[in-house]
Amino acid sequence: MDSTPAEGKHVYVVDDDKSVLYNLAHLLEQYGYDAHQFDSAKAFLDQSILFRPAVLVVDMLMPGMTGVELQALLIQKGVHVPTVFISGESAVSQGITAMKQGALDFLTKPFQVKRLIELIEAGLARDVQMSQAKALQQLRRQQLRQLKPREQEAFFCLAKGYSYAETMMAMQISLPTAKQYRTSVMRQLKLNSLSELIDFHSELAEPKA
Repeated sequence: MDSTPAEGKHVYVVDDDKSVLYNLAHLLEQYGYDAHQFDSAKAFLDQSILFRPAVLVVDMLMPGMTGVELQALLIQKGVHVPTVFISGESAVSQGITAMKQGALDFLTKPFQVKRLIELIEAGLARDVQMSQAKALQQLRRQQLRQLKPREQEAFFCLAKGYSYAETMMAMQISLPTAKQYRTSVMRQLKLNSLSELIDFHSELAEPKA
């Protein structure tokens, strides 16, 4: 499932109850969302493109693959989509699992439309932030790959807050060489201070969903 940036606000609705599916999608379209309808988890997974920013609104208890199982599978595949669960039944254990997996919330039918819209807006904002963080991460990793292997070692020593003495010991180099590596790393990455380097290092991490 490829993720593609697109104009609009995309809401993917997955519910095996076709009347609920149609009515909810129609309601969301009235609020200005691009609503995509799927009557099963499999139907959603079979699509090839996921337009972003996006929010997934999924029924928790569906035949075949449940909403929570769908959420877990997407996470396993590295596809992180802000998710709102809805259910007509009480499913406390499923709700707890969903929240632990990062769901925005769990709404019991009938739910307040205002609350759903609030969650969708929060999810879309989160998805935009995640996409921006992912793009920055890819840029930082590309910039780091431009450094020579020993310069990369020096970068990580600096990111750990190592002193010159600690860097010398870790890399088995002399003081002049340690200073030279630091100067080269800062220059090539266009960094003006160690605090900027530490920020650069934090931006290499996988964005949190």
